Amino acid sequence: MTATATAMEHGKAKGTLFTNEFSLVDEYTIARTQTVEYGVVRKYLIITFSSIASIVYSTILCTGAIVYHYYSKLMGRTKFIAPDLESRGHGYTPRKAYDNLESMTATSDLRYYVREMGLDLEEYDVETPDGFVLVLHHIYDPKERLEVRELRKPTFLQHGLLSCSGAFIATGKNSLAFFLHEAGYDVWLGNNRSWFRAKSAVLKGDLYNNELYWKWGMKELAYYDLPSMISTVMSLKPRHKKLILFGHSQGGLQGFLMLKNPHLEYIHHQIELFVPLAPAIFPGYLFHTRNFIKILCLLQKWMWTMIFGFCAVLRNLCLMRYYISHTWLFGKLSYYMFKFLFRWTNRNWGSNKKIWHFCFIFNMSYVSVELMQYYLGGFNSFGFILMLQPAAAFEQNEEFSAYDVASCTKDDSQLFFPYQKNWFNIDKSKRKVPIFIVVGEEDYLVDGRKLWQHMIDFEPGYTNGVNLEYVSIPTYNHLDVCWAEDIIGTIGYPFNMIIERMAKAAKEREVEEEKLAVSVTDLVPPLVANQTQTQTQTRNQDQYRNTDGNQCDDSAIVVEDNNDLAFRLVPSNILLDNVNALKDNSTSGGLVKDAELDAKRRAPIEVY
Repeated sequence: MTATATAMEHGKAKGTLFTNEFSLVDEYTIARTQTVEYGVVRKYLIITFSSIASIVYSTILCTGAIVYHYYSKLMGRTKFIAPDLESRGHGYTPRKAYDNLESMTATSDLRYYVREMGLDLEEYDVETPDGFVLVLHHIYDPKERLEVRELRKPTFLQHGLLSCSGAFIATGKNSLAFFLHEAGYDVWLGNNRSWFRAKSAVLKGDLYNNELYWKWGMKELAYYDLPSMISTVMSLKPRHKKLILFGHSQGGLQGFLMLKNPHLEYIHHQIELFVPLAPAIFPGYLFHTRNFIKILCLLQKWMWTMIFGFCAVLRNLCLMRYYISHTWLFGKLSYYMFKFLFRWTNRNWGSNKKIWHFCFIFNMSYVSVELMQYYLGGFNSFGFILMLQPAAAFEQNEEFSAYDVASCTKDDSQLFFPYQKNWFNIDKSKRKVPIFIVVGEEDYLVDGRKLWQHMIDFEPGYTNGVNLEYVSIPTYNHLDVCWAEDIIGTIGYPFNMIIERMAKAAKEREVEEEKLAVSVTDLVPPLVANQTQTQTQTRNQDQYRNTDGNQCDDSAIVVEDNNDLAFRLVPSNILLDNVNALKDNSTSGGLVKDAELDAKRRAPIEVY
């Protein structure tokens, strides 16, 4: 199923194209002018030379990865070591990823995997303010009644660099997307511009070699793509006021940039909880140890252009994925490359290599050279690599930066995320979106602990245990927060517990406000008291106007159960009288049964 939706930024004209170089002159806005730097002859000379250079570069890396793998195998380092799932996953035992796994074939068709789980996938086109067309995915149960589906609270998952929405789906019934659907949420998955196909509502012709099409970077992803997709989801969920936002790696970075932008406050009010998974805010110790990264960081801009061109970075690898992703060769080479470049292992992915292959298929999406320069362009006066602290700032025998502020010696005051400066509005009257940070203890690509320490020390609007939570997962690397077979136990269960704890705090706050209102009523004249009582009754009636489709209080029912999951969040705004209707339409594998149900209402999260 395909539908089209357009999400335009407030005050922006449809079809406006912004194409100047990234600048921090105004950190929170994008002011680009349409310019072409290269003439026809120069353009195709660069395209030809960079194509050859990219092939040579990727061949060198691939050869090194193969040699490294067989050397490790010769030295006995490739033996699979099963992790201790029992202690780490809060008792969760990974399920069989797909019921028909043995007969499944590798394919790049994401809907194929969703349907193998008994669900279905629909696709929407979302147009950004600068004319790019994004792909938005939605998981749904075709056997579920539409009125029940509409009551599910929306969750939105945003992928990381070079990835796509499939990162949250490929591991099947052990995936985060399936868990959220099973827990009663409506699952939406975003894809950044270009995805696996270039598409624009403004530019025509050969977009893959169009200089203007590829002039975009991190600000466009954070200020255009993510808000556009969130706005589209909320427009398709009129009975809900908020959604829960997940972001892996770059998706987490997009979320932080969006939340610290005061011009996007209208989006902030639509987010109930932000869950960054290994967010790419600060670079990790890996940037001090991997030679290929250090070499790229030393290149001047003209060298980047000659090696990678000015369009999509390493397009040859994207084409290779297109043609051979279904073959065993692609799966093996992908694993060799990931292990060689980033020291990532398969320890937490389970023992079935077919699942690994499924995960690898949904990598190597198209990204611009300009975006990659944000991470690795040492010639920039901003960007990810410039926030890397000196090696001496990292604790001895550890690969996370030290806790103490004195060890952070590098001046980052002019960058996106200065460590010792406040990022978010300190005005206490402004709503602070609750944040639940998840990091892996063996993730050396990003420094999650430094992010956590910043939030504790320099964000006065956030309080640990109130509107800020943190989970560090043993043995997890950068990809494990999406691919590990036990993420339902390591991430899903803590997520549910945090939702419940925050809801309880909101309920207690509501009770205190009611007590305060009663005490104030005792002090006012009877006429005013009667007016206050009438207004309160009207407000309470409005909260239960959901069955008429007029309003939603973003609450949910929590149903205790002993099967599979510890508990599930049944779709929001379903009163206790309607639980029986859910039983007949549930596809969650018996999570709601005719047994005794201990149900209670969950108040919406409103943390200030």
